[in-house]
Amino acid sequence: MAMHPVTTVSCVRVGWTNLSTCGMWQQERDSGSTEAMQVLGEAKDSVTSIKVSDHEILTGSADCRVRRYDIRMGEMYSDCVGKPVTSVSFTRDGQCTLSSTLDSTLRLLDKDTGELLNEYTGHKNTNYKIDSCLSSNDTHILSGSEDGNVYLWDLVEARITSTLDHGTKAVHSLSYHPTDTCLLTAMENKVFIWKCAQDVG
Repeated sequence: MAMHPVTTVSCVRVGWTNLSTCGMWQQERDSGSTEAMQVLGEAKDSVTSIKVSDHEILTGSADCRVRRYDIRMGEMYSDCVGKPVTSVSFTRDGQCTLSSTLDSTLRLLDKDTGELLNEYTGHKNTNYKIDSCLSSNDTHILSGSEDGNVYLWDLVEARITSTLDHGTKAVHSLSYHPTDTCLLTAMENKVFIWKCAQDVG
């Protein structure tokens, strides 16, 4: 794979160019260009999730792989998690990645070595793209579920600490505030805002 480190860019937008590739577009004022400056085409099946940090792009794919692109170094790292990936996230400290897969399992991997650090189960994710994330201080893992709940696990002990009942339909989207104890969740045509007195758990 040929990647070229980017030095000075006004703005970079990352998104899908088609179902199995990820692309980057340089956005400069008045340029009007719609051509991708780089296409990341290593996925062998649909790219289902993408996250961006200051210098890395993390993707999950239906080809059972989590890929991390280090834009500064021009390198790509790939970890096979064994099942199609529905969601990926970086931990807030940047040391690990979290992936959700269609076998109702979330996996916490060491970002640099790919070592499996922990697995989280108990929710249902076998048919749909279900999001997962971490709490603002990296102490808890959160995931939507096809059974109408949001599940919260202790990051270290991998035990379910609580659930948030949404009814019977799949909770497909969620996002935890980066600094506050606030969670957004979505199911069907509704968005829920959850506020805790302290961090989850």
